[in-house]
Amino acid sequence: MKKRIFLWLFFLLAAAVITWKLYSNKKELETEAELSKVARAFVPVEVTRPQMETLANTLQADGIFLPVKEMFVISETAGRVLETYKNKGEWVTEGDLIAKVDDELLRIELEATQANLAKLRKDQERLANLIEGEAAPKNKIEDLQLGLLAAEAKEKGLKKQIANTSIKAPMTGTMGLRFIERGSVIGPGIQVAQITNLEKLFLMIKVTERDVLNIRKGQIVKVIPDVYPDAQVIGKVTNIGLRADNAFNYDVEIEVPNPKNTPMRAGMHAKAMFTFDANRQGLTLPRKAIAGSLQEAKVYVVVQDSLVEVRTIRVGGVYHDKVEVLSGLQQQDQVVVTGQLNLSDGAKVQVLR
Repeated sequence: MKKRIFLWLFFLLAAAVITWKLYSNKKELETEAELSKVARAFVPVEVTRPQMETLANTLQADGIFLPVKEMFVISETAGRVLETYKNKGEWVTEGDLIAKVDDELLRIELEATQANLAKLRKDQERLANLIEGEAAPKNKIEDLQLGLLAAEAKEKGLKKQIANTSIKAPMTGTMGLRFIERGSVIGPGIQVAQITNLEKLFLMIKVTERDVLNIRKGQIVKVIPDVYPDAQVIGKVTNIGLRADNAFNYDVEIEVPNPKNTPMRAGMHAKAMFTFDANRQGLTLPRKAIAGSLQEAKVYVVVQDSLVEVRTIRVGGVYHDKVEVLSGLQQQDQVVVTGQLNLSDGAKVQVLR
């Protein structure tokens, strides 16, 4: 009996010790958490101020290549495809036969129309002789001439329809897609193929409202493809957008030749390097101060010495490791350049001197 009481007392004592230890560990973790909060109450950051600088007379803009010529081949006839003559990936020259559509019924109708046309011409000749001999009234020939004109118009229309059954390439280039096969049934307006010519490319870029004023149609531009960073292609500005997009940027179109030794394809990216005649003053900020993309640029500005606020800014051109600030900042603003990952709007900071 005493032994059983002793065992119960031992278990109770052990449970009490374990409970006290768990409680002690919990209090210690809570204390560490509070200390951690205190340590993190102020996020250490480095700041800088926007600088008014003389901007270089150059501009760099990223863009994407598009084909100068690209066209869908559209059917102008209806019927069953008898044969296809070009496959995907083949080079085609303007006027090459791509496919042939069944034209048997059209040819039968053309033969009947031509036979009727020959009869009407014979009738016209005979009637003219009768009128000349005053054996028939002159007004009879008018109806015959109208019938003759209608038959000639129908003949021309049938010949055009028959010509349309031979589907030909409208331009020179590579057939990137073909949407029909032998035995397919097509109708007017159906896409037959797509032809793309990559002998020349357009580099489409976007520039700010300030930079677009310095760009001129016909201006020579250095283009550096991303896939060939050591190569350089000379392009020419062929078109400048007349209207800005929602981000107040303007489209600029640069035509470049496609070198055979460094061939490029539509959809590849490149940089356009502009050189202007005059320098100008502008407010700049280090690129690393921008939180997010340049299209939706945001920065953290220190206010009241120890708080930060998120501020949306509008940026212009990129000049190496700096960007031009068009609006949203003043020269006296303190902008965070390091430590943004740990910040949020209204966070407390400690500026490192």
